[in-house]
Amino acid sequence: MALLPKQLLREADVLFLRQLYRSMSSKMVRTQVPPSTARRGFPENAGLSTWPVYLRSRCFCAVQIPRRATVRHSFTTAATDVTTATCSSQLSPDIDDNIPWFLDKPLETVENRELEVEHGTQVGEMAAEDSGGIKEDKTPSRKKNILTGRILPRVHKLTKKQLLGRIQNRGIIYDDGHIVAINKLTGLPVQAQSAEELSLNAILPDLGAALKAPSLSIVKPLDWHLSGIVLLARTSEARAELLNCLKSARQRNIFYRKYWGVIIGTLDPPEGEIKCHLTQQKIGDHAMTVPVLNPTKGEVRRKEARNCLTRYKVISEGQGYALVQLEPMQMFVDQLQVHLTTRLCSVLGDHVYSSRVGSVAGMPALMDPGKVGPRTQHVPKDILKKMNLRAILMHKVPVHLHCGEMVLPGFRGKDVTITAPLPRHFQWTLKLLGLKDPTQEP
Repeated sequence: MALLPKQLLREADVLFLRQLYRSMSSKMVRTQVPPSTARRGFPENAGLSTWPVYLRSRCFCAVQIPRRATVRHSFTTAATDVTTATCSSQLSPDIDDNIPWFLDKPLETVENRELEVEHGTQVGEMAAEDSGGIKEDKTPSRKKNILTGRILPRVHKLTKKQLLGRIQNRGIIYDDGHIVAINKLTGLPVQAQSAEELSLNAILPDLGAALKAPSLSIVKPLDWHLSGIVLLARTSEARAELLNCLKSARQRNIFYRKYWGVIIGTLDPPEGEIKCHLTQQKIGDHAMTVPVLNPTKGEVRRKEARNCLTRYKVISEGQGYALVQLEPMQMFVDQLQVHLTTRLCSVLGDHVYSSRVGSVAGMPALMDPGKVGPRTQHVPKDILKKMNLRAILMHKVPVHLHCGEMVLPGFRGKDVTITAPLPRHFQWTLKLLGLKDPTQEP
C-alpha cells in the first residue's frame, strides 16, 4: 500500500471506490471501454482490466498531501510526485453522515473489496449498500450497527429550530393541560454549559410559546447522556402540585421511576436491591460519584454521604450482557451507573464509571473508585462482534440507559402513568444482541 498517513490513504480509497463504482455502473460495462469523460491520460490500446490501476493512481493525485510528500503505490513501479496536488473535496472524520461504509472498515477490508469490485463480483451488493438498503435476511446485516446511517441522533448538528420542531412533532409523549412530558434525546443537555451549546432549557421559551404556556418550566430533568422522560409544568400551580406529588411518593417509599439499561456483566441474583451511601469526589479533573462503605455520622448529617437505594430486575440476558430494569428510590448524581459497578457490571456506553470494573486473574474485580478515572469502555470481543462494532469505535457508543416509565401517584386525584418509547439506537442494540424489548407486552 501507499506509504501515507492513514487518513490520506483512506480518502484516496474513498475516491477510488466511488469513481470505480460509477464506472462499473455506466455504459462501460457493456461497451468494455472507459467513459470518455474519465479517459484523460488513459492509453488508447489499454484494456479494461488496467482501468482500476489507472483510476486509483488518479485518485491519489486528488488527495491533498503535505508538501514534500511522495506517494509509493503497490500498483505502480515508479514514485509519483504529488507535491503540488490539490484536493477538490475533503472528507471530515467528524461528519459521520458523509462517511461511506468503507471508511468505517479496516484498511485490509477496503483492499479486499477493491479487488472484488475489480473482478465484478460485488457490484450489486455495493449498489444495495450505497442506497441504504439492508439485505433481506432473518438476521440484521453484518455491516449495520448503531453508528451507521441515522440510527444515532446527531444532537450536535441540530439547530435550535430543528430541535424545537422535532420535540413538537415526536418528542411530546404526554400533555394533560397541566404538565407536559418530553422524551429527551440521548446527548441533549437540559442545562447548557455555555451560551453556544444547544439545550432543552435554551428552547424552553419558544416551546412554551408553541404550547401556549408562557410559564413552562422544567420540574424533573435528566442527565445529558440519558434519554427518556423529562417532566415540565405549564403553570407555577401545576409545578408546586407535581413537586408535592413526587415528595409524597418518596415519603411513602414508592418506586415511581423505571429505567431500562443494557449492561455488560452478570447480575446475581437476577432480582434484588443495591443500597449504599454515595458522595461526590474530585478525581483528577473530574467530579465523580463514589460509594462510601462506612460513612461517619457527621457525613450523613451534613448530607455529604447520602444513602441511596436502587431496585433491579433482569428482563433478558445473554452471555455476559443483559437488559435490566432499574428503579431508584431517590436519585443521586450517576447513582444507577455507580450502583451497578458495585455489582461488577457497567452500563453499555458508560465511559466514565465502567473503568472501575476490572479483571484480576481472568475474574471480574472492583477497582479502587478513588484512583480510576474515566476512559473508553472495554467490551468483550464476542459482544462487539454481535453489535457489528470494533473496539476503536467504542468511544462513539452512547450510554444505553433510558427513563422509560414514570408513575405519578394521586396527581390531581388519579394515578398518572407516562411511558416513553425506546430510542432507535437502543432498539437496534436489543435486536443485535437478541434481547427482549421491555416496551412490548409478553
